[in-house]
Amino acid sequence: MLAILEKLVQKKNGSYLLTDTDSMLFCASKHGGLFACPGGKHKMPDGTQAIKATSWNEVDEICTKVNKLNPYSREIIPYILKVEDSNFDRKGKQHQLYGLAVSAKRYVVYKRKKNNLDIIKPSEHGLGIVFVPDKRPRYKPLDCKDQDTDYARWIVEAWERLLENHFRNIKDPDNALISHSFRFDNLPAMMRVRVTTPNVLKALRKRDPGTAKPYNFAHSPILLETVPECTLVAPASKRSQEWLTRDYTEIHSGDVVKLGSKYHDSILAPQTLSHTIWKHFLHKEDKSLGPDGSPCHEYTRGLLLRRPVVAMLPFEYIGKEVERRAQEGEDVAVLESDGPMRYGSGRKVKTRSADPLLIQKARRFGVRPLMRASGASQHATKRFLRGERVHPGTRARLEEAVNKLEQDGLRLRAIKSAQPLS
Repeated sequence: MLAILEKLVQKKNGSYLLTDTDSMLFCASKHGGLFACPGGKHKMPDGTQAIKATSWNEVDEICTKVNKLNPYSREIIPYILKVEDSNFDRKGKQHQLYGLAVSAKRYVVYKRKKNNLDIIKPSEHGLGIVFVPDKRPRYKPLDCKDQDTDYARWIVEAWERLLENHFRNIKDPDNALISHSFRFDNLPAMMRVRVTTPNVLKALRKRDPGTAKPYNFAHSPILLETVPECTLVAPASKRSQEWLTRDYTEIHSGDVVKLGSKYHDSILAPQTLSHTIWKHFLHKEDKSLGPDGSPCHEYTRGLLLRRPVVAMLPFEYIGKEVERRAQEGEDVAVLESDGPMRYGSGRKVKTRSADPLLIQKARRFGVRPLMRASGASQHATKRFLRGERVHPGTRARLEEAVNKLEQDGLRLRAIKSAQPLS
């Protein structure tokens, strides 16, 4: 359907803000016309590049054509494409909307009212994963026909600040700082996730056996820097003043750590909510090219181009390319996602070999000592020593066992060297 929609828009020399799955945000106005836009195929009277907006009537014509393909009973599903209720005010009169899109799923639709902006539809994708203890009622746009949909108030305020900063000066990072005007600016960015995997449940039960149950909620801090093989969780808590000082459990090793401490040679520093919002806004659109044909960067703007894909053999089968935690948000398993799922013989998405230097150290101890120290099976231990792929939890236990055996060996040699010679 998207291909049909694109073709129908092209026939009218029009354009669109974004498209996703079964929807399209048309660049349209009551009477149509030209609007300045970098990379546009048209020209304003002063020579500025522009796009052509379709008229509202032309959008209705496109919807009518597409709905002729409706395969469903009209009594059950009357339309497969229609103009949404958010395009109309409370009295049912169509009003002009504006939009700012970062990607197909990150956007905000708003209405201009003199010197103010009235948020109509703020996308929660990528921000909805963050838990904010906001007790205020959810937001509903006042002058909008759609009164069934509401939004988290802090997300609406985040988009308001991003719009203000965007229009102030999009290339001055100083203007992007919303810490002085955003209610939850310094709040640690915390994901709310469901406990759905045995290793997470086991890690939480070490701390609180009574409350850690399957499908309960837990919190996982979003760190400033990605720390390899480190996923932190703690029981869910609405008391945000405790988030920086309480203990967190690393789900692979079971280690108990605190934010701000050092772990695997990295500082466990959490992002603030304002930092997360700004990163959300500076997301690079990897699926398209900029108006000049170069890859998109943080400040690319204008009419984006198709990004060509060159098929190379052999094919590698992968899963859906979206960042799943931004789409789902409440499954702790997606915290460990470091890219699209890859399928192949004897391979799983999260398995990989250990560091070669560590494997070299491990071979000095042999299979049995490593099995006793780590609790890993003989099969997994041998795969580890051969440099083959193993489960991240098993790999973490074996790596910890190697370090422990090495330290025990050092202590034993130190004791022997300290004994007097007879």
